[in-house]
Amino acid sequence: MSAEDQANLLRVLINCAEKAANIARTCRSNEELLALLVQEKKGSEANERFEHDFKTLADVLIQETIKHEVGSLFPAMKDAILGEESPNFTNQLGESVTIAVGSCEEETASCLQAVLSGHEGAASALAKEVHQEVNFNSEKLGEIPPLPEELDYANLGIWIDPIDATAEYISGDTMFTDFPGITSTGLDCVTVLIGVYERDTGIPVIGVVAQPFGEKLEENVYSSSMFWGVCLPSLQAHNCHFEARDENRRLGIFSSSEQSDILQRFLDLGYEFAFSAGAGHKALKVITHEVDVYLLSKGSTFKWDTCAPQAILRALGGDVLDYTASVAEQKAVSLRYLMEDTESDADWKRNAGGIIAVRDVNVVEELLAKLSEQ
Repeated sequence: MSAEDQANLLRVLINCAEKAANIARTCRSNEELLALLVQEKKGSEANERFEHDFKTLADVLIQETIKHEVGSLFPAMKDAILGEESPNFTNQLGESVTIAVGSCEEETASCLQAVLSGHEGAASALAKEVHQEVNFNSEKLGEIPPLPEELDYANLGIWIDPIDATAEYISGDTMFTDFPGITSTGLDCVTVLIGVYERDTGIPVIGVVAQPFGEKLEENVYSSSMFWGVCLPSLQAHNCHFEARDENRRLGIFSSSEQSDILQRFLDLGYEFAFSAGAGHKALKVITHEVDVYLLSKGSTFKWDTCAPQAILRALGGDVLDYTASVAEQKAVSLRYLMEDTESDADWKRNAGGIIAVRDVNVVEELLAKLSEQ
């Protein structure tokens, strides 16, 4: 029996997302440890939209943990599991260390000690989370469907964003919008994004989005909110059964840097606005039916930001579109995730034309007509 026959890929990804959430919460629970783990991104790793962009050891460790676990269980997918972060980390002594998940807890702890400059307790705590067996269950998770037997794992790739909204993760400061349930900044904006796509078509087919700080149990104690969707020719399923906030109100969610003329066009169509951090978080608000559309006209998101939400939205009858191409062609043009010939060019990973995320593709026609007006 092959490894693929022994495990349900969706269940594995859900458990990986929860393990990622555990690592994120472990790092975030100690301010001294969090300060120790933060490293500013430089050069091609940085997002040009932000004056400062950071990666944390939690980011890198989560990414490498997911790659290790999925690659072990589904070896046919191993070479097509990609993420946002470089596995190279510089410790406080200026030494460059490559983060790798070992075959056992002790090996991983040894690697982490090199990054953490001898902080054995912190390294051991993180290694324990990496190798701990996780089986996420919640009454909101829903029934995990068996995946089709004919699924070709060699034709599947994965995009991982281990911690989306890293700045919010680091600061933890929460600001609320005028709309109940939608935060502008804060830990609520932090998501773990794991998206599966077909390598031959570039179509996203399985998505898992976790909020590590989705439910506050008590002060500084959180549990995860978990969302998933599958959109295959022979299987369409999800756990995102949400009623619209108010059918008589239209709400869009945007980055605070969105162009004023685009916002005006939404205003002309009767939309209200919410502004929030985190591409994954904003897409999630579309998934949960709290907003109708998320639009970003700039090419500042990447494949790891959109693959997972798009798969879930497709399972719901929605999609994530290429903003520029859709407006130009006056029809919905879906984002695709085809691998480019030259991986040395970081731009192939970018959603260069901007994005439009919708839960109902029927709203797109009116939006595109308005957005194309001169």
